[in-house]
Amino acid sequence: MIVDTHTHLFAPDVARYPLADPNASYRPLTDGSVELLKRQLDAAGVDRAVTISPWPYRWDMRYVRDVLPENRSWLAVAVLVDPRDPGGPDRLERYVREHGVSGLRIHGRVMNLGPYDDPSTTPLWAKAAELGIALDACAALDEYPLLARRAEQFPDLPIILDHCGYVSPDVDPKEPNLAPVLAMARYPNVYAKLTFFGAASHQAYPFEDVHWMARRIVDAFGPERCMYGSNFPTAQYNPRSTYQQTVQLFQEALDLSDEERRWILGDTAAKLWRWG
Repeated sequence: MIVDTHTHLFAPDVARYPLADPNASYRPLTDGSVELLKRQLDAAGVDRAVTISPWPYRWDMRYVRDVLPENRSWLAVAVLVDPRDPGGPDRLERYVREHGVSGLRIHGRVMNLGPYDDPSTTPLWAKAAELGIALDACAALDEYPLLARRAEQFPDLPIILDHCGYVSPDVDPKEPNLAPVLAMARYPNVYAKLTFFGAASHQAYPFEDVHWMARRIVDAFGPERCMYGSNFPTAQYNPRSTYQQTVQLFQEALDLSDEERRWILGDTAAKLWRWG
């Protein structure tokens, strides 16, 4: 089984599902519908996917919530909830219990939100742990010490390092710095999402100049805490790869054992999200 653990969906009906700010620099620039995602999954031989409601919709979860019932056999949903809203924990519980959501994403500096250890956000972290869902942390590398405190505070909450902290020139120093990522491997409830290749590499696919990064992360975390994600729609988020190539990178290009491929491409994800 192959699971794509990092996709974003854009609603084709912008009147029904408006953006929070249609003129923002970060907004949908390409097709990203659930129908396109399914076609690309099928063409690439990917069985299931996790979709994270993207930041252009802010706290409006209607599109991912609405597409889930007809697609839940292969689609799992992670939502955004305002972490400083006192009503956030109750809202998250409704998403999980009434709609079948199985993940939460929390942003920090990357989206100009507050620190990960802000006490006002603790109730949302606690609710995620209580509900038994996975938490995607969209954090930059310099925020990892704060995530480490959360990992200690909530040892039973699976915390996923989105893009491994953006180890690329887009957010952090020009030279990739793996030290903060590798330091997080000491926490058994922390997982690494290997979705940084196109951004961190100075080469074309298959991004051979950053294969060493994947090797070190897999060795530190173990393959059972690493996972594949495409960054769908790749035309917007990963334009240096086709969707098929994001899968082939792990199936063929990276030097991985058969067991490592099995965990990274699907078995790790199967432990963290729910389908059906």
